Amino acid sequence: QVRRVNVGLTHSLFFAASPNPSSSAMATASEKRSDGSRKVQVLDDVVNSDFTSVRNEYHFETPLLVDKLKPLLKDQRDLPMLCLLVNIVEYVVPGMAVVYGIALWQPPLPSLVKNLAGLLYYVGLLLLFQGRFTLCIHYAAHRPIFHNDVLNMLIFWLFTPFFGIPCGVYKFHHVIMHHIENNHELDISSTEAYQRDSWVAFLSYWFHFTILIWFELPYYTIRTKRYSWFQAILLGLVIWSGTIVLLAKFASTLATVWVFVVPHIIAMSAMAFGNWSQHIFVNPEDRHSNYALTYNCIDTPVNQTTFNDGYHIIHHLNARLHWSEIPQYFYDTKDKHIEGNAITFRGVHFMDVGVLVMTKQLRKLAECYVHLGPKDTAPTLEAVEERLRAWLRPAPQGAAPAAAKKAE
Repeated sequence: QVRRVNVGLTHSLFFAASPNPSSSAMATASEKRSDGSRKVQVLDDVVNSDFTSVRNEYHFETPLLVDKLKPLLKDQRDLPMLCLLVNIVEYVVPGMAVVYGIALWQPPLPSLVKNLAGLLYYVGLLLLFQGRFTLCIHYAAHRPIFHNDVLNMLIFWLFTPFFGIPCGVYKFHHVIMHHIENNHELDISSTEAYQRDSWVAFLSYWFHFTILIWFELPYYTIRTKRYSWFQAILLGLVIWSGTIVLLAKFASTLATVWVFVVPHIIAMSAMAFGNWSQHIFVNPEDRHSNYALTYNCIDTPVNQTTFNDGYHIIHHLNARLHWSEIPQYFYDTKDKHIEGNAITFRGVHFMDVGVLVMTKQLRKLAECYVHLGPKDTAPTLEAVEERLRAWLRPAPQGAAPAAAKKAE
């Protein structure tokens, strides 16, 4: 059952809440041992709000229109996605008209007014929709949400440019390249080879993710003999870049920068840090296991704005699992998580984790760690901190061992 959401901004520019762990997450990480060390919290003591909190992926359900569009959905559980897409149209169409209208107004308005209009439009888009939309297409790429293939295609070819993502590129980059290669050697967004608490390493990764990717992604399609995707990527890049050039030349350069260019710069940089953060912890001794190449974030408000995106181990185990089923699947596979030595955090999300790691606050992050086994086997904060530090080291590259764990 889909409930009406609370209107509100995302907790930060894209996905994260405050980098300070929530008080609820820290409250149970306070049991002291006789030697003065503290044990981490355990899952059995956690009341997971991901099961009960109000969904917050969209802002309001448009009267009449949404009711008429509901039959287009394959699965009625995806109604929040439909409401979000309608909200986006209701914001972007008039917002873009205002930005271009002010830029083209005669007699010309002051540059300050034009830039202020563009800035206000983009800040609103960023805070209200960017994170929500990015995770909407993230799941729609794995599970098409409409019966009509044209409508499914429009999400990735018409909507994405307004959020800084070139036409038709996202699905191939994420579903084909990232998930098939699974953060390993052929994944051009892989984090394995980097020292993942180093700003120098991240800047190198950022350069690959935001700049070189437009050369490396087409090369990947040729290297893996996915020639139809090579054609689709080139077509998407031509349409995207050509539209920007034409609008800049024949409409307004300034308005085009605010509507298409600024979102691209911010989106690609944020997605680079997002993927870096999602795969910041990799067990160098077991990097081919889905339980060891990322982690889960549970009991965080950000899961209610991002379609339960915090459960990233689950997503790599079963990318086609419906987003509403993910929290329960986590509990259903708890024993496998324990066997796979999986990492779970509470009260933080990926961007929070990335910020805490890059600012050398592993101790604070360890306070958000959740032990999945019995309380008497819970490790100390010191042990978790040491383990997290070990999982930041570059993972040795090479062929997968015969016993490597595979996705279910």
